[in-house]
Amino acid sequence: MTKIFESIIDLFFPRTCRICGRTLLAHEEYLCLHCIHNIPRTDFHKKESHPMEQLFRGKIDIQEAYAFFYFTKNGDFRHLIHDIKYNGEKRCGQYLGRLFAAELLKDGKLNDIDIIAPVPLHRSKERTRGYNQSEWIAKGIAEATGKEMRPHLLCRKKRDESQTHKTLYERWLNTRSAFYPDKTEGIEGKHILLIDDVVTTGSTLSACAEALLGKENCKISLLTLAITQPDNM
Repeated sequence: MTKIFESIIDLFFPRTCRICGRTLLAHEEYLCLHCIHNIPRTDFHKKESHPMEQLFRGKIDIQEAYAFFYFTKNGDFRHLIHDIKYNGEKRCGQYLGRLFAAELLKDGKLNDIDIIAPVPLHRSKERTRGYNQSEWIAKGIAEATGKEMRPHLLCRKKRDESQTHKTLYERWLNTRSAFYPDKTEGIEGKHILLIDDVVTTGSTLSACAEALLGKENCKISLLTLAITQPDNM
């Protein structure tokens, strides 16, 4: 009955691809197969050294760093991040997290992860937005991997200012000591995968990693849906 009901809804309110606008087939979610194929993947997990790993080299001790696709100012796929973050499309974030995790698992990654933890929003910002987009991405990754998710492993001390127009140093100051570990029972010695929507300078993820590495004997890896890339690269 559920499938019949969904088919009727699709007939009158067709679901469309978030990128190209084509009507989705019954087995497609958020993106058509053509646009899934055309995701500007980084494939960082297949490389010995890559731009995301280089953001953190010499700053914090991380095991692995993964980013699904490139975020460019004029690229079509930037809309996905904007919709997930600002337009209530949290379930699209969950879907993309599940999609990316499935590709990583296929290539033998994420098997040694113990705990999945999203970068937190300040409580006031989460109340205003209604959700934490990183938590929904983490939910998708947890679904694909079967790993434990800890949505409140980290807390944010203060409401963060926008990072958009800040310099690298200003971003670092804005996030320095901004996070603290909270519900940490049983994480000592565990491998924790920190999740965020997009990475630009790495300041937010660095601050989260430092909060855990400074207090708990654990290993840290990082995963984001996107990494910013200048249009001329």
